[in-house]
Amino acid sequence: MDATVEAFKQISVAGVSDALDRLGLHGTCLGIAPLTSGFRMVGRAFTIKYIPVGVDKGTVGDYIDDVPVGGVVVLDNGGRLDCTVWGDILTSVANKRGVGGTVINGVCRDVARSLELHYPIFSRGKFMRTGKDRVQVDAMNVPVSLGDVQVKPGDILLGSDDGVVVVPREKEEEILKVAQSISQAEASLLAEAMKGTRLDEARKKFGYHQLQRRAN
Repeated sequence: MDATVEAFKQISVAGVSDALDRLGLHGTCLGIAPLTSGFRMVGRAFTIKYIPVGVDKGTVGDYIDDVPVGGVVVLDNGGRLDCTVWGDILTSVANKRGVGGTVINGVCRDVARSLELHYPIFSRGKFMRTGKDRVQVDAMNVPVSLGDVQVKPGDILLGSDDGVVVVPREKEEEILKVAQSISQAEASLLAEAMKGTRLDEARKKFGYHQLQRRAN
């Protein structure tokens, strides 16, 4: 069991985003959203980088059986919206193998299967046209991009209704510690407010306005 991943499962995506702000790190993936509400995903990245096909057309990749249980498939299709690199066969196999979810810098298709299996997919949208003979795998388990966020193999990704955040592996313990402290402070603040204390007083008591402020 990966203790760090398990610990991040107890923290919200927003809480991790606040911790990244506190530490002056960028890891929030603008424009990448869940296919539907209720998806939750936490796991380490297994990355695939795509490029347009050349004269000799390559393949979209046969990698799914190599993704570890609980891993998150991260597909960098350059943000393309005109062709997909993920569909129902991959969804079905990934779900059967216990893959933790899929994040796409691009689009997916066969959405109904993801919804049926409740398999978490986060993407820039959905479009039915295949990527076969349009894009090909350039490399696996290399640094890739989710918009302006770099993802390296083994980084932790969290996804929820709020979107996707990336936790760089080399900073994960520090980010976890800060995120836990922020979450604990906010839980205490909320409990205080629910007892009837004025919200401004509760915020002052637990230092709400400093929680996300970048540390000097």
